[in-house]
Order: sequence, then C-alpha cells, then structure tokens
Amino acid sequence: MDQHDALTRAPLRGRDFARLWRERRFDGMECLNARFHHHSYAPHTHDTYVIGVITAGTELYRCRGVERVARAGQVVVLNPDVLHDGRPADSGYAYRMFYPSVGLLGQAASDALGRAVQPTFTDAELDDPALFDAIRSLHLGLEDSARETLRIDTDALRALTAVALRHGNLTGGLRPVGREPLAVRRARDFLDSHLDAPVELSDLADAVGLSRFHLLRVFRAAVGTTPHGYLTGRRVRRAKELLAGPLPLADIAMACGFCDQAHFSRVFKAQIGVSPGHYRRGSNPVQDGVGQAA
Repeated sequence: MDQHDALTRAPLRGRDFARLWRERRFDGMECLNARFHHHSYAPHTHDTYVIGVITAGTELYRCRGVERVARAGQVVVLNPDVLHDGRPADSGYAYRMFYPSVGLLGQAASDALGRAVQPTFTDAELDDPALFDAIRSLHLGLEDSARETLRIDTDALRALTAVALRHGNLTGGLRPVGREPLAVRRARDFLDSHLDAPVELSDLADAVGLSRFHLLRVFRAAVGTTPHGYLTGRRVRRAKELLAGPLPLADIAMACGFCDQAHFSRVFKAQIGVSPGHYRRGSNPVQDGVGQAA
C-alpha cells in the first residue's frame, strides 16, 4: 500500500504530515507530499507555478478573491504570483504538489511546440483523470530513492507538457514585471531593500510620494496583496534561499526581519506548510528531509 492508498482508505486524523524536497535536476523544483487535517495556509504567493493532485479529501482555498474547492481526483494548477491560501474541509485532505519554475514549464511547452511560449492557466481545478495519473505517478517516482533517471526524465517531460498543452493558454503570457504603476514599483523596491528591518507605512508612503490610504489602494490593485503581505512573502522567499546555506535559524530569522526564531518558524510554516528546519533538510542533498512538519 503506497501513501495514496493509505490516505484514501482511512479518514485523515491525528497529526498532520508533510514531506518537502527539491529536485535539482529540474531547476530546483520543490515537491511536497502532505496530509493536512488541521494546518491552514496564510495568504501567500509563489514565484513558480503550482501543479499537483488532490489524492484524498477536500481542500478549501481563496484565490483571485473567490472561494474555491479542490476535491480528491482533481488536478490543481495556479500561475506564479497568484495570491491564495488553503485549509482543510472537515475530512482534511492530502495532496502531492510540484512547484516548477517559470523557465522549466516554459521550456517544456516551447520544446513541444517548436516555438517560444509561456503557458498561463485560467481554470484552477481540472477534471482530467489521465493527467491526474501522470502527475501522481511522477510524484511517486521522484519520491522513490531507487528511481531510474531516464524514466523520471521521460515522465517529467510528459507530465509538464501535458499540463501546458492540454490546459494552458499558449497565446498570451505571464504579466511582465514592471508594468505596475511607478509608485508601486518604487514601493516594491523599497520593501525589497528593507527585508531585514522594520518598515512603517508612513515611511513607505513618503518614499513613493503617496498618502498611506492611496498607496494601500493602488498597491493592492496592482500586486494583489497589501505591502505587509508582500513584505512577508519576500522575507519568506529570502529565508528559503538562506536555508540552503549554513546560517543558523536564529541568524536567518534576524537577516529576514523576523522578531525572533519562533516568529520566523510560525510565519514560514504558515506559508510553506513545513517548518524552516524541515525545509532545510529537504533542500540539503545529504539529508533525507523525511518527518513530521514541526
């Protein structure tokens, strides 16, 4: 009985489980196998695509301002930088997720079509049993330490191109960075340069020449979240980069502007689904990254 069968034959209960690891051969793609009965994600974004399958139960989430439902047997796809959260329905849920980079998915689709494309997706939940099986099979294969490289490469190419060609919009592209209003660009630059320090809304408004209220309105309209939400997301992304290195967790917390290590761990898990220590193990090739999310 594999993890999928174990989860679908019995109700989700007890402690939540999560395993996250990175596949360096696929542009550092993150992979997550998780079962959540209690854990809820805070609103967050990814600079990658989100592609995966719900293997048991039901996930509730808010995306693009709409309450959505993803059920067992469905494929879930989100574009990069789309604000969303996530929480279990009464029965909990289990899923297997990939986070392929923009370049990885774009190259797979471009190679298949013989021309440069960058897929975008309109529908978040897909009813496609064949694609569900392909994604689930690939995820299981990547989790298998005895995997065959050639087979995994083949399965990955087939799964990624299937998602893009069967369900992606191949005529447009992702929203180019820098198309937001100048004030919003300046605000983002200001926040990006203050990841390690406290930021007050009045200072941010003064830096871009807008009132606090007007800044909040145009920032949310352009970015999809508040300046605080954006700053928190950028701090978490920076922390993920630092977790690949040797810095102690307490030092990473300070370098990324968190109050202390406990605050860092709480915010990180709320957005990523696993603790910083768990994420570090999954990013380190000499450790297996297996265990409960702490």
